[in-house]
Amino acid sequence: MTAAGTSKLEARRRAVEANRRANEARAARDKANIKDATEFMYEVGKIAEVEQWKKERLAQLRAQVDAEAAKKVAGHRAKAGAAVARMQDRGETLTTIAENTEVGIGIVRTMLRHAPKNEKTAPGWLCQPDLGPR
Repeated sequence: MTAAGTSKLEARRRAVEANRRANEARAARDKANIKDATEFMYEVGKIAEVEQWKKERLAQLRAQVDAEAAKKVAGHRAKAGAAVARMQDRGETLTTIAENTEVGIGIVRTMLRHAPKNEKTAPGWLCQPDLGPR
């Protein structure tokens, strides 16, 4: 039978109560796990969104830097071409310019192609203002 002083009904009540407490604890754990799993899934999704944002932002920045670099390079090429054109106006040949600057003739020609139009077509004496009497 049962232990002294314990009835079958009392033993059943204790077992049911222990089972109920275990079920409540399990339900509380399950509820907390569902809450945390929801937060976990949400945050993992946000990480993917941040990675996509990062990729798009880097592409924008890369395009911006490329545009700025192209603008700077174009300016430097134009100035180099203008310098070549002025040397030509003073009678220097492309070969001589290449030898004096220790760069290839191809680079000199390329820079000359980027010279501003007024630098390439007008000799130096035509670009100077008329200082004669009026």
